[in-house]
Amino acid sequence: MSTTETTGVDNVCILAGGSGTRLWPASNSRRPKQFIPVHEGKSLLLLTVERALALGTGDLFIVTLDEQIDSVAEECAKLSVGKERIKLVAEPAPRNTAPAIAAAATILRNNHRSDETMAVLPSDHLITPTEAFAADMKAAASLASRGFLVTFGIHPSRPETGYGYIEAGEAVEGGRLVRRFREKPDLGTAEAFCRSGDFFWNSGMFCFRIDRFFEELEAGRADIAEVFSSIEVREPSQRLSGMDLFFRDPDVKEAYGRSPKESVDYAVMEKCRRTAMVEASFIWNDIGSWDELSQVIDNDLEISEQEGGKAIAIASEGCFVHSDLPVALCGVDDLIVVQENGVLLVCKKGEGQLVKKAVETFREKGFNRLL
Repeated sequence: MSTTETTGVDNVCILAGGSGTRLWPASNSRRPKQFIPVHEGKSLLLLTVERALALGTGDLFIVTLDEQIDSVAEECAKLSVGKERIKLVAEPAPRNTAPAIAAAATILRNNHRSDETMAVLPSDHLITPTEAFAADMKAAASLASRGFLVTFGIHPSRPETGYGYIEAGEAVEGGRLVRRFREKPDLGTAEAFCRSGDFFWNSGMFCFRIDRFFEELEAGRADIAEVFSSIEVREPSQRLSGMDLFFRDPDVKEAYGRSPKESVDYAVMEKCRRTAMVEASFIWNDIGSWDELSQVIDNDLEISEQEGGKAIAIASEGCFVHSDLPVALCGVDDLIVVQENGVLLVCKKGEGQLVKKAVETFREKGFNRLL
């Protein structure tokens, strides 16, 4: 599936404004994890863009912080086709996902395209195969055209406590109604969710009509909706690397800065009474830790040649290395070694969630230049 006629998706919005702590030190506030190469030298962002371009022929909005615009443009410049469809949206300040989505939706609304559908995708997920993803998106677009705000539920493979969950209700053509959203559970609750069969991981991906999104935003967070009603942008501020760039005008930047910070889950999805879920048939990974990334990157240390150096393992097993310098592992097992941006991380496999604590500790001690 590669056209709007086959998927029903008119436009796509990619959220690319992450802060970059879970895959530190390769990912940091200046260059978050979506820029890390994960497959055939392609970054998570570039893979997401290619996947989004396969959904249709409409506009592709990439919303990111202003200071990351150049990095996003560099990634998009690697595309062989489709770059002319990309619209870059520069966030003057981080305001979470509800304002970020509203920014792209506002451009469409101001150009009299409120009856069109828009899919929303995070930039740092790994999804395969594209054919299954496109088929599920077709089901979501059909539901969205009937007025539903649609999310995607991932069948849980384990009792995960780090994800939010969706409790699915009765079947509706193309999916299931959402009974309610559930916060990140404790282990016992997560185990009960997995046994139920009616609970799914919340993927953070959505599809809806522009007019329906603003209706629900007005009902759930009128203060955010009011900010974007005052933004009259229709045309790009400038061109960057052959792509339209929006939200660089001073008055638009000032208005965006007034928006409260809020996630789209709290502002819209959890309050909406007409929400549906499509059960994902694709394979999904949000690459939330080095443990997860080590499972998807080919990292045979006996022959590993990386940009800037090589990694070798002697009397060592089960180790993962991501480094721009040569690394030799001797007599150690099950280690994650990351050397980038002038910082070295050594972590035992299975303990990748502790990286966030390391980042917090450095921040508390005033070493912000490392983050």
